[in-house]
Amino acid sequence: MNEMPAAKFRDPALVDYGTDPAGLGRRLERFAGLLVDRPLPHVTGSRRDPAAWPEAAAVFHSATASTIAPPAGPAGRWEFRRTVPDPWRTSIPLGLATILLEIRPAPSGQIGIFLEQVAQWRWLAAVTPPGSVMLSLFGHSGAATLALAAAGAEVVHVDASRQALALARRNAEASGLSHLPIRWVCADAAGFVRRQVRRGRGFSGAVIDPPSWGHGPRGEAFAIDRDLAPLVGDVARLVAAGGTLPRGPLLLTSHSSGWHRRRLRATLQEACATAGVGCDPPEDGPLTCTDDADRTLDLGAYARCLPRS
Repeated sequence: MNEMPAAKFRDPALVDYGTDPAGLGRRLERFAGLLVDRPLPHVTGSRRDPAAWPEAAAVFHSATASTIAPPAGPAGRWEFRRTVPDPWRTSIPLGLATILLEIRPAPSGQIGIFLEQVAQWRWLAAVTPPGSVMLSLFGHSGAATLALAAAGAEVVHVDASRQALALARRNAEASGLSHLPIRWVCADAAGFVRRQVRRGRGFSGAVIDPPSWGHGPRGEAFAIDRDLAPLVGDVARLVAAGGTLPRGPLLLTSHSSGWHRRRLRATLQEACATAGVGCDPPEDGPLTCTDDADRTLDLGAYARCLPRS
């Protein structure tokens, strides 16, 4: 009897990717034994496991020319071909801790988890010192925040979306980490950081995972090309003001095409140098997933460093 390849047992995991019959890029992911089929526009090439795709429990259909939603409306719709649990959760081991993250299909096609970030969450859990005070900016559904908290850090989690904050808090509860010192803040990230700078607040380190563009709860606009470098500069000033706090990691990630790994590294390095934060040259690399056929899919970039005391 032929044994199933070991890759098939990975969960959560990227299963396959490639173009559909219409020539549009899509990805197939596995969460708690259920498959999710959703768009990934920049993908080209053939699928390696065509037989797996019809087994998807949830499929996201983008809006077409004949069904375009208004600007404030959904970008498409979800089709559920199989019953999915509610809540639908997947587990991510992070060394000594395991976090549970809720799969929450949204009208945008997002699901509340980014598999390409898993390696970064594990790095945070491994290098964050107990007793550090960390910022988690654009905190989304809270995975980076929970990695920091599980390592023993006090965390300030900032996101402009009340729905995202509620999801992050549910993830903390499901992971058994809601008792840890996490402050949940609904605010524009750049504005929040500027206020901390004015108040002379210090932090050990930070995680910054910005969108290409977005809006704060009071309509504050964020555009990555205009606002990211000043934000990273302000964060470096907060770390410089950290005084006797344990030094924590600085992690900057992006899914925006103009922000490749070298640009992220240069931005982080310049901010640390300007603020007087001593650190070794930042590491940088791609945010990737590997599918069941052992193909690597590039989905963004990161730069990171460990400031010195």
